[in-house]
Amino acid sequence: MPDGVQITKELSIEEFLSQTYEFFKRDFMKYFTVYVVVEAIIGVVATIATASIGITKLPPSPTASQVLSADLSAIAKQELVTGLLALILGTIAVGTTIKMASEAIEGRQTDLQAGVRFTTSKILRIWVLGLLVGVIVLLGLIALIVPGIILAIMLCLAIPVLLIEGKGITESMTRSRKLVGGRWLKTFAFFFVLGVIVAVIGIIGSLIGDLFGPGRTIATDLISALYSPIVPVGLTVYYYSNVARLTPPAQPQQAWTQPSTAAPGMKFCPSCGNQLGAGAMFCSKCGARQPS
Repeated sequence: MPDGVQITKELSIEEFLSQTYEFFKRDFMKYFTVYVVVEAIIGVVATIATASIGITKLPPSPTASQVLSADLSAIAKQELVTGLLALILGTIAVGTTIKMASEAIEGRQTDLQAGVRFTTSKILRIWVLGLLVGVIVLLGLIALIVPGIILAIMLCLAIPVLLIEGKGITESMTRSRKLVGGRWLKTFAFFFVLGVIVAVIGIIGSLIGDLFGPGRTIATDLISALYSPIVPVGLTVYYYSNVARLTPPAQPQQAWTQPSTAAPGMKFCPSCGNQLGAGAMFCSKCGARQPS
């Protein structure tokens, strides 16, 4: 574990939530900037796509007649454009948040621009890893639901491993399984609690957004940008909690001190302390040349 890491032991649920909040609060404006820019770009592109394709956007809760009268093929094109953009920018936002949270936990200065560049350079690997994890979890859910939940828990730290440790795709999945090994129930509890908190905030944000009438979409996007970074920050905190659990505590190095006296006709190697004959030119243990 790097020097200066601020999570040095396995965290309890209370400590996990507290640390997640502290690191989220520490660089809140940077996280918010990432997500609000993403929401703004997606909103602008969606508006341009809607205007260029020439469709009337459906309201949030369309009636049956409104759906039947709409140009569904044009709507599908618009949704495809905005969906692809959301995938690209959403990946960058999540990856950048994990990268910055990692820097904060390791006691380094967070760098927003460097985080964006780093995540962009890894975006294809993130997509492939995310696709593999998604397919594996989906197959598990189709099988008996419970295996899917177990697989989701097992692979939940794969993306932080890829971004923080720089491992390959399959190595990241293996490492994630090792990190949460023996902590299946605890991992489920961590993310269940975090998910409930985020869901409640999201519901409240949606209700607040409804108060803005025509400006509902903008208000909802801004509110979403306020709390969306919580999940990737929490994921990063939990990654370091498990790394600390599996990392043996560093043993203090004790400096060797040469005994005050040696047996007659003997001397001690100044490098390792090995007892040698008085005429030895090299240490038989460490190979160091001996003073004449």
